[in-house]
Amino acid sequence: MSNSSLPRVVGALALAMTAGGAAIVIVEGGQGTFTNFFNSVWWALVTMTTVGYGDMVPATPLGKIIGSTVIIFGVALTSMFTATVSSIFVAAKIREGKGLQQVKYQNHIVLCGWCHITRSYLETLLAIHRSNTPQVALIAEISGALTDDLILKYDKLNLKFVRGDWTQESILKRAGVNSARTVIILPDESLPDTSKMDEKTIMATLTVKALNPNVKLLAHIMHGDKQIFLQRANADEVFVSDEATGYLLASHSEAAGVPQVVREMLSSESGNRIHSRHIHHEFIGRTFHDLSEHYFTKGVILLGLAREEDPLAASDVLAADTSALDEFIRRKFAEAGLDAAERARMRTRLNPDRDTVIAKGDCAVVIGTTRIEK
Repeated sequence: MSNSSLPRVVGALALAMTAGGAAIVIVEGGQGTFTNFFNSVWWALVTMTTVGYGDMVPATPLGKIIGSTVIIFGVALTSMFTATVSSIFVAAKIREGKGLQQVKYQNHIVLCGWCHITRSYLETLLAIHRSNTPQVALIAEISGALTDDLILKYDKLNLKFVRGDWTQESILKRAGVNSARTVIILPDESLPDTSKMDEKTIMATLTVKALNPNVKLLAHIMHGDKQIFLQRANADEVFVSDEATGYLLASHSEAAGVPQVVREMLSSESGNRIHSRHIHHEFIGRTFHDLSEHYFTKGVILLGLAREEDPLAASDVLAADTSALDEFIRRKFAEAGLDAAERARMRTRLNPDRDTVIAKGDCAVVIGTTRIEK
């Protein structure tokens, strides 16, 4: 049984119900309760589904034969209908467990790759969005047992699993990249060569941006020297693995307490977390000091400002001496209808001068234990 069988079964049920109702009203000749076609079809329906209210009963021998025939065919067709519907739901569940279903989310997050930080990312996402969790589609090559565990554990994220290679267009489309708001690409730790991990991330970035040029794309790479290629591939933000480790190690001996504070700020279980907040219009044109005082009265510390700046020109990103990779990137994005560097970039100003004027488009980066509206 499959989806294609359902219309045929429903059609057979409708035909049998109509034929039974027409036959009984003709045979009974309008006697008793079989006064019209609608009542007769109603009788056929309750008879076929074995409900049998008993409010309408054939009086003639031929009518009883027709009634018996309707019962036999009704039981068989109803059983087929139930089996078909059940098989559709079971097949959908099996496809979901195997990561073969089409994700139909809108404005969701697509997470590509399973590595040592994937679970941490999901945990942090839950902590940040306690009341209004986003929808997440995870693309990875993982076992069925792990998939079931993740879907059950992160059910508040409405987690959907898609199995496959996230550099392939068909897999990305199955995860709903075309309608996603954010795509996060993580290193594929199943590859033995770490340089191959970054190459896969670059290829995935190119493919995602070709499918959805406006999606916000965050890429995590293992080696910093690959960052320039991801910028050329139009990644919105690039994170290098362990880039802060040296600073934190040195701080342990030279700046006591700094690593512990940073670790607490980055912990999903910490009450004091860093947030980004929209700045209320009444503070536009006022100073950073004024805004800081406002947040301080709410028990929140203002760390800095962030804003999306104008897109870079292609010449700011692509090398002057055009390489084969540059040409490949230009060609991929020309196919998508945009320049390889036409995107807004987030710029931050940590602890700017107190007289810095708040401009339209700025957002506040704060740390605190409470959520604030303005």
